Amino acid sequence: MKSFLIRIFRIFLTVILLAFLVTGGFLIYSSLQEFRPDSFEKLRITGKDSAQIGSKREFSFLIWNVGYAGLGEGMDFFYDGGEMVRPSRREFDRNFEQIKGFLIQQDTVDFILLQEADSCSKRSYYINEIGEIASLLPEYSYSFGINYYCRFVPVPIFSPMGKVVSGIATFSVYHPLVATRIGFDHTIPWPKRLYFMKRCFVVTRFRLPDNKEFLVVNIHNSAYDTGGIFRREEMENLSVSLRSEYEKGNYIVAGGDWNANPPRYKSRKIITGDKTKADKFIPLDSFFPGWNFAYDLFFPTNRDVDKPYKKGITPTTIIDFFLVSPNVEVLAVSTFSTLFKESDHQPVYLKISLKQIP
Repeated sequence: MKSFLIRIFRIFLTVILLAFLVTGGFLIYSSLQEFRPDSFEKLRITGKDSAQIGSKREFSFLIWNVGYAGLGEGMDFFYDGGEMVRPSRREFDRNFEQIKGFLIQQDTVDFILLQEADSCSKRSYYINEIGEIASLLPEYSYSFGINYYCRFVPVPIFSPMGKVVSGIATFSVYHPLVATRIGFDHTIPWPKRLYFMKRCFVVTRFRLPDNKEFLVVNIHNSAYDTGGIFRREEMENLSVSLRSEYEKGNYIVAGGDWNANPPRYKSRKIITGDKTKADKFIPLDSFFPGWNFAYDLFFPTNRDVDKPYKKGITPTTIIDFFLVSPNVEVLAVSTFSTLFKESDHQPVYLKISLKQIP
């Protein structure tokens, strides 16, 4: 009996040691492969050598967090309290075809800003979404700023996310001077940071005839941010960067997924019959006094993904919108009602005019 217990104890110790070695080896591998982008990184501009802006003063924009074509109406997500990691291949293909079909219809828009677009991820079946979208928009040049790169995300344990390469893409019918990825450089403890997004914003610059510049800024700020610590840091960073550009006389339009409600958002204004909610983060206009936040009051842009979408039951809100500098006039803004069929976000359109400064 004693020898049997000793044998069981040795087996137990061996299992513990192997588990320790495997875990330790995986953490070492993940650390060696960690995505460590520079704080400022010049991005490659791909696609057509598009036209110069010239004397044009009015421009149109589209923003859309496409949710890597994996967060359609039937999807929930494990990190938000759901159970699923990715949709079936059939659901993914349907979502992605609908996303591409919608974007083709918007090919008269001057600037298209996408968030959560994958280029080589297990969750999106290793489809190069950026490449396929670019092939459908041959008149556009584009840049791609990576904000999530991990060789293997190990959660959930029994169905891990695996490889993720994802980011934010800016498409333009005009030729940019430069596109720059600017990192937020959050302090996230090891080993958690190995498997989390490295948040950033992308600034694309265009030359104007009066030697000023027009800046188009693609935004995807932090979620899963208890207490709003990261979002406050991000807004302070954005405020310093963008306000300094405005003080130089430049024109700025920033848009995307802010993961916060815009100033003066009122959930009761939503007219779609959806259940609504409000975020308790501090007012964003405190970071940008005198600037204008542009959004459609009446339509939600985002829905919760703890369960599949059901109108009137699933909580929704507005977190996708635009910020424009005081020298930019908003002419129109509207949200496209896609009923969250292919993404947990809905796209938003903006038309603006650059004011003539005496």
